[in-house]
Amino acid sequence: MRPWTLLGLVVLIFAENNSAFKAHDFKTCSQSGFCRRGRALAARARESKDIWESPYSIVANSVTIHSTEAAFSAQVRSSLYPDIKFGLELRVHDDGVVRVRMDEIDRLRKRYDEAASWALVSEPSISKTLRWTAGKKDVRTVYGGKKDSEVVVSYKPLRVTLLKNGKEQVVLNAQGLLHMEHFRNKVEAKVKTEEPEVEGGEGGEGIQEVMKQENPRAWFEGENEDAYWEESFSTWTDTKPKGDV
Repeated sequence: MRPWTLLGLVVLIFAENNSAFKAHDFKTCSQSGFCRRGRALAARARESKDIWESPYSIVANSVTIHSTEAAFSAQVRSSLYPDIKFGLELRVHDDGVVRVRMDEIDRLRKRYDEAASWALVSEPSISKTLRWTAGKKDVRTVYGGKKDSEVVVSYKPLRVTLLKNGKEQVVLNAQGLLHMEHFRNKVEAKVKTEEPEVEGGEGGEGIQEVMKQENPRAWFEGENEDAYWEESFSTWTDTKPKGDV
């Protein structure tokens, strides 16, 4: 077969497969509530510049270092929701992988947490030779054959930094954009009914006015609950009775 004939067949096959792709069947970021909220959060952070600070911090006296494994856990507090408890756990595996997990404690509902049982052949083993050291401002550990790798977990604001030869390689919550959306109950807007005065002293039909409450968390979460409880795409509408978590 001639080269140009083979090329023509490849182009034809690609064109046919490409024509089967329907872009309108896939969401863009602007059509996804989760994505919109994330981008809006980043935009508010850029606008605030130097005064922006993450609301998440580690409760220093809650740090618990495991005595037999390279793991530690701690309670995380959010200044946005002081009554909501979050738990943080860090592990360093035998192969040097650092695993970070964060979730709600005593939450309204339980999240799905079985992904590891489907994706992993077995649970990775945690290093038994490394140890975390807790200080007044952070928890840290050094590891690697040449002891050139380090993990530093800062308390306030919460920040997890992986360093190699003293240089930052990976930083979690570097720009204060971490947002742990928690389970919550839907709050209905309050409706205020007023009876307008009419001539003769008799009241007319009531006027209903939706009372908008001031949101003290708007600087971080935004003014509106964007697609928290319901989201539409194309001809489908998905209700979210448990919220968007």
